[in-house]
Amino acid sequence: MSINEVNNSNAILDQYRTPTQTEKKDNELGKNAFLELMVAQLNNQNPLEPTDNQAFVAQLAQFSSVEGIDNLNDTAQSMATQFTSNAALQASSLVGQSVIVEGNTTGLLTNGGVVSGYVDVPAATGDITLTIENAAGQTLEQIPLGSHDQGSMSVRWDGYNMMLDGDIIDLDRTAMNLKQYMRDENGDVVMDDDGNPIENVYPPGQYVFKLSGTIAGESEQLDMQMSSRVDSVTMNSGGEVTLNLTGGERATLAQIKQILDA
Repeated sequence: MSINEVNNSNAILDQYRTPTQTEKKDNELGKNAFLELMVAQLNNQNPLEPTDNQAFVAQLAQFSSVEGIDNLNDTAQSMATQFTSNAALQASSLVGQSVIVEGNTTGLLTNGGVVSGYVDVPAATGDITLTIENAAGQTLEQIPLGSHDQGSMSVRWDGYNMMLDGDIIDLDRTAMNLKQYMRDENGDVVMDDDGNPIENVYPPGQYVFKLSGTIAGESEQLDMQMSSRVDSVTMNSGGEVTLNLTGGERATLAQIKQILDA
């Protein structure tokens, strides 16, 4: 095609454009514009020197490629939209649930609830001791947990009972700072209406779990990541989902280590 023929093609294409059309960038050519250019070329070719068949077939192949890329872009956009919707639906199902997220070292014990801690034990560890602290950093209890193999370790506590990796621990109440039963001002055990002693429990509030143990003969500290409740979910304009946790903390779905049933 000569330079004059290209100019004529551009002039012909101008008559098909409307003021409401969105102009593409200089370096982009959509399938419709590509097809219009091919038609304009055929209408304005020299009858004595028509377009070579091989060149025309090559142009058709280019058109097919452009159409395929457009369709692929549409499919990718649809998949991205669906992925965002699925992420929002998944995140909304976490509202009201307790989760353990990366970097959260303080757990909230609610009335009648459970606070949990999680840690990846780097190697076989012996003489493990769990230290429970309040929000002010005061040590409340130090509980021996024995040994643990390499791998994930979880502790759940309701202010009185404790579970290690899903199994209930038989705590020695006489060795704990919190006395087993509530007592009145005279030091007498408080009874309920049925005459049974009322067990003493730690109140709702913020707590921290810390682990210490022996790995290969050396004393090691293992900070546990603590559970927090998901209060709400926020999705920004880019489709990124953020979990709003009790206490003002925020986390992404990728930061979740565990999802708890309570």
